[in-house]
Amino acid sequence: MNEGTLKISVKEATDQTAALEYFDVEQALANDAKTIAGLASLGFPAYETGDGSAVFQKDSFVLRVDASGLAATLGPENITRNALAYQLSTTILACWIEHPAVPGK
Repeated sequence: MNEGTLKISVKEATDQTAALEYFDVEQALANDAKTIAGLASLGFPAYETGDGSAVFQKDSFVLRVDASGLAATLGPENITRNALAYQLSTTILACWIEHPAVPGK
């Protein structure tokens, strides 16, 4: 059963400052963006949109989980798009580690 499209993307910037600048511009351009604050942000700049996206900036990366293409609620528990996007984002961030550069690449 296809309930729509879920998009997960990572924007890699040259450094943390550039990533935060990109994040800030994206938040300013987003419709109905609300800052995720306190413990819920995991200590990172973060926001969510009314249509079901969660965006976090960590290190030189910006993680976006876009659930706007999914049904308004999902599964037997009727989880909202926003709740799904947030849960997936925090799960990804919990596993996110920096990998050392590979010589010659």
